[in-house]
Amino acid sequence: MMMWDKRVVNLIEEYVGEYLVACSVANVDDGFKWGFVGVYGPNVDSNRRLLWDEIAALCSWWYCSWCIGGDFDITRSPSERSGDSSIGPAMAYFSSLIFELNLVDLPLAGGDYIWPSNERAWSKLDRFIVSPSWEAHFPNLCQKRLPRLCSDHVPSYWIVGASMRGEDTFNPKTCG
Repeated sequence: MMMWDKRVVNLIEEYVGEYLVACSVANVDDGFKWGFVGVYGPNVDSNRRLLWDEIAALCSWWYCSWCIGGDFDITRSPSERSGDSSIGPAMAYFSSLIFELNLVDLPLAGGDYIWPSNERAWSKLDRFIVSPSWEAHFPNLCQKRLPRLCSDHVPSYWIVGASMRGEDTFNPKTCG
């Protein structure tokens, strides 16, 4: 599900894929056009390729700035998974896709991991990746973990105009 405030952005186009929901919008105040993609990634490597192909197609179809976020259900490197040192082909392909599309993987304040497979093994499966032009238009982006409540994922959010240091509580002026 995707929602937006018509006082903030106008919907230009929408797309529903196998593993994603996307919309292109324009900011009401300055006309800046950008796309948001909400991802719920598959856990099978062959299906992951379908998701990544869809993302690449959208990036070429809608020529705009991008924010792509959600549960990709894969890590980019062993450092994003506690207790594992192997690099699989899907991890390498995911990282190369981010590089080829010139996207920025936003850092996560408040902890390195977002999904516990059990109490001792954690991974960073959820993330926001953005285009440099999106990041430039919304400076000082910060992605932060929230406390885990009832899901098997730790929720995260991002705010604009924040720094990676500051108070531990949510504050529109700080993140960290």
